[in-house]
Amino acid sequence: MTRLSTIDGGFLLTESHHSPKHVGGLQIFRLPKGKGSAWLRSLLGEMRQVEPGFPFNQKLKSGAGPLYELETDDHFEIDYHVRHTVLPGPGSDEQLVEVLSRMHANLLDRERPLWEFHLVEGLSKRRFAFYFKVHHALADGITIGRWYEQSGSTSPDNMKVVPMWAGSGEPAEQVDDDVDLVQLILDGVKFLGGGVKTAAGLSALAAKLVQRRFFEGDSKIALPLSAPKTSINVVPGAARKISFASYPLEDLRAIGKSQAGTINDVVMAMCDMALSRYFREHDDTPEGPLVAYMPISIRTEDEDGEGNLVTLLQVKLASSHKDPITSLNEVMESIVSAREVYSGASRAVLQYYALVVALLSLFEEVLRLDKILHPVDNLVISNVPGPRERMYFKGAVQLSIYPVSTLPPMTALNVTACSYAGTMFFGLTAGRTAIPDLPVLTSYMDDAFLELAEASGVTVTP
Repeated sequence: MTRLSTIDGGFLLTESHHSPKHVGGLQIFRLPKGKGSAWLRSLLGEMRQVEPGFPFNQKLKSGAGPLYELETDDHFEIDYHVRHTVLPGPGSDEQLVEVLSRMHANLLDRERPLWEFHLVEGLSKRRFAFYFKVHHALADGITIGRWYEQSGSTSPDNMKVVPMWAGSGEPAEQVDDDVDLVQLILDGVKFLGGGVKTAAGLSALAAKLVQRRFFEGDSKIALPLSAPKTSINVVPGAARKISFASYPLEDLRAIGKSQAGTINDVVMAMCDMALSRYFREHDDTPEGPLVAYMPISIRTEDEDGEGNLVTLLQVKLASSHKDPITSLNEVMESIVSAREVYSGASRAVLQYYALVVALLSLFEEVLRLDKILHPVDNLVISNVPGPRERMYFKGAVQLSIYPVSTLPPMTALNVTACSYAGTMFFGLTAGRTAIPDLPVLTSYMDDAFLELAEASGVTVTP
């Protein structure tokens, strides 16, 4: 039996009908030459013969949190988890996105292992797709990226690849039901000591935030509950709207380099420029710069287990958008300020701080405090590294991979980017009621990319 960490359990604790906490992605492939629907059905049959490994064979042990535990599902049903969908003609990308939006809106069944896999056939141009979703309590973006790489191959001739649910991980912590009383006491003392140390660290981090913001006058610092009120900081609702975009990785790198910045800086600036324009077009101009959650991994190169080793930085975005370069530089300065404030804090402190901030959003949603309080954040912007080389699954070439993420309470927009084979693929996930015209916002992302490229003197790849 495996006990989830407090941080992993936090994703279960903060989940609601309006805020499912599963994440996943869409992989689009092209059929191998000479293969068609019969080959896909055969492929699905082969995949269903693969037994699930850890953590895909684990379900939640009965009982409430916050100390959630996993146990092996002795009645695992592969047909429940591995599903098949056929798009009607013409099999357009718009049809795929609508089907995906409905799939992603549904909560995962807590009576079963917390994942689903969908093979979608019928896409135009001889394409098919894999859509996979897993509860965030089991994995962060880095872990999911590793699963994707392990379930593919860089060779089109490799027919021995297995689906990701074959698993390769091992339980991070084994819980022994027969631990004696002395050991329980010792564990309790250790836990209490760690809790006191973490609480002191949290207090120190909070004091540092206040000092930098008010006593040192760093206006780039974003404090909890300081984001401006907007039309997308509402209860997101159960229904989802999804949209995709993609840009050449080298172009994004060149734009960042022109200002001594990074690809992530450019991603953040593009999202800021696009959303700010969206608000202006909808007569919903925020009073002050937007605040974004920026998830960052705190996993070391030696740590490749399951679960979450991630924290959330709150980053204040541009205060004005008079020109693209000014916006980019403001975002870059805010990211530097945020990293400076959080630097030096222990990993436990950073994770618990993120959990506390997430709970603030949950309380604001449950108690309907949005009428009197400002939001914790306005949106989530995440950047996850993916495979650098072209990948294949049993001879089918992978064309793209789009992240499909979760929405925190009181936040109706998540923009997650994933790099793959020279392209940055963006997945925009939104509350359907709050942002019904998500493709419009996505088109503003395209415009922001072109504006930044022109302003920085970068020739866009055709």
